[in-house]
Amino acid sequence: MAFEDYYNNNPITVVDQNRWDDRIPEVVMQFLTGPIVYTPLVTWDDRSARTGAESTIYSEMIEGDVDFDDIAYDAQYIPDPLSIDSRQRRTSMKRYGDKVQLHKVSNYFQMWRMTGGRDWKPILRGVLGNNVRRKMEMVSRNAYMVGDKAWWTYGGNATNFNELDATSKFTLEQVNRWNLGLAQTGTPVVPNGLLTDKIVIVPPGAVYDFQSSLATASQSEASLWLSSRLYHDSALRYEVGTWKNVRFVEAPNDRYGFNPSVLYNCGAIEVQYEVAAAINAGDGSPDPETTKVDGVWYVGQKDVTHYIQLEPFSPGDFAVHDIVTLHTLRTNAYGVTNGVNFMSGKTINRRVVAVDNDNYRIAVDRPIMKNYTTDLGSGVYGYITKGTHVGFCLAQGAGGAIHGSVNKQLEFYEPRPIDDFESVWRFVWDILGGTDIWEPHAFEAHFVAVTLAKPGGVISPPAAGS
Repeated sequence: MAFEDYYNNNPITVVDQNRWDDRIPEVVMQFLTGPIVYTPLVTWDDRSARTGAESTIYSEMIEGDVDFDDIAYDAQYIPDPLSIDSRQRRTSMKRYGDKVQLHKVSNYFQMWRMTGGRDWKPILRGVLGNNVRRKMEMVSRNAYMVGDKAWWTYGGNATNFNELDATSKFTLEQVNRWNLGLAQTGTPVVPNGLLTDKIVIVPPGAVYDFQSSLATASQSEASLWLSSRLYHDSALRYEVGTWKNVRFVEAPNDRYGFNPSVLYNCGAIEVQYEVAAAINAGDGSPDPETTKVDGVWYVGQKDVTHYIQLEPFSPGDFAVHDIVTLHTLRTNAYGVTNGVNFMSGKTINRRVVAVDNDNYRIAVDRPIMKNYTTDLGSGVYGYITKGTHVGFCLAQGAGGAIHGSVNKQLEFYEPRPIDDFESVWRFVWDILGGTDIWEPHAFEAHFVAVTLAKPGGVISPPAAGS
């Protein structure tokens, strides 16, 4: 793309629902700043910024093994002196950033009022600030999943994502294994807490499955669960309770019902279809002029495409309230052939709200907010996958499991418009930083088949062998 293509890319041009007759005096737009649970677990430092090095090598001495055999009374020498060796850890560095931009004409003829005026810039600054939080939270979460998969564990008898099913849900036995396996490296995972404390960040569905398991446990086992309400003064944010020294933190859903601790459709694939037409930012939701989502919301704009066009699929492949994943990258790395690559920033999740079996189209609860306009080959612009949802349970027994290096602190920019009319306002951020696994003994990435809520019921993991 030419520079002008980037410079003139105006995300506000898709908005047409704010141009109407002056009937309502004010429209309040709220962008909630959501919570974080993974980012605070990372140990961040700015050594790279102080030294200017792209990568920092941390060396550590390895002490020799202890020979506790006795020495002869008349020995004059110790034949093998105590030896030492070393090991090193190296930091990595990447750049992250994003921007919002606005053509000033978008402020002229529209009726939405933000903070008392019609200027989009303050609210777009807020959107970008929220983008920082969401992006760094995903970077921090993913840092726990870039190491050797030999360290990963799975519910039941599963050995990869493809084998997760109803027998692989979260159970009491896993807590016992964490108490056995997670090392205490000398740094409490909970500030000012006990060295024996462990925490596990789980999706709500894992708590649901755990409590179901607890309900059938023996009375003595069930009585060990202590609700955080009984010790709320010292509870962690989002903590729901403790069981056998493991403190359960329930990762909160976002405002649309999706959870960062769920890898949606990353298990065994039920159906996967190619996206057969380009998707532009703003496409995908029903026409707000004719259709309400969930009987409440008039979603998105009028002058966009109100569906996602797929290759031919069979009736029954998709149903209202299915959660599907749109992605451009496929991977075999987690045991699923052509599975969803959850590490890709182009992987997003949506809930199906309408199915057109005749024209092979689906509509989703929210517009697709990125462009999927690159032809991946043979007229394919991405994939829609429906499969088993994978719960990510992060158990940590000591601090310092992940090391974060910051070379350049988070910085915001407001470049001056450069066209003849100074039309395009831009607001940008970037940071130079990296995350690396630092203490692999301090945490465990545990994956389970997870129960999800849906309107009117639940989405249960598939039965074994299905």
